[in-house]
Amino acid sequence: MESTIVTALIGAIATIVTAIIGAVAVRSKDKAYSDLKKEWNAYQSQVSKHDSYLDIDYGIRIISPVNEKVSSNEIEVRGTYKIMPPLDTLRLFAVPSDKTELGERFWPQRIVKEFSQETKTWKAKANITGLPQTGGSIVVAVVGQPTVVLWNYYYKVGPRVGWWDFEGWPTDSVECHRVNIIKA
Repeated sequence: MESTIVTALIGAIATIVTAIIGAVAVRSKDKAYSDLKKEWNAYQSQVSKHDSYLDIDYGIRIISPVNEKVSSNEIEVRGTYKIMPPLDTLRLFAVPSDKTELGERFWPQRIVKEFSQETKTWKAKANITGLPQTGGSIVVAVVGQPTVVLWNYYYKVGPRVGWWDFEGWPTDSVECHRVNIIKA
């Protein structure tokens, strides 16, 4: 009889714990949905005032690294935003300090995909192998469809022909922030 009571108590405790965990998970999911809905509403409010999502000031800034010596070729770039840009439009570029007659040279880096709605922060990786020892800049930009196509082509052929830089800044890309870095 005692084992029946113990089994019943364990079952009751498990049911209560499951109910509590389920309620917490639902509240957490509801909060995430609510946060996402706020982000979407802020974006929609701004879009309605402009002809293109490229015309919006998203308040995007790089907070790290900023004017720093970096010792690794693969660095994490972190930043903040006020309004989340459309998915897959926020991109990083490595830009050396020298220019050609066609303009700035740049290497596409990563698409910013990691956003924290709670802290209004983002992060992505950048490979600065192509920058000279004197360094250059990391640029975060919101890009239009032609740059997305160029970007995809770059990553399709880059491994086959070598990772060459582009010359001349894409006209459908809006630079949000630029920071200088020096290779250690």
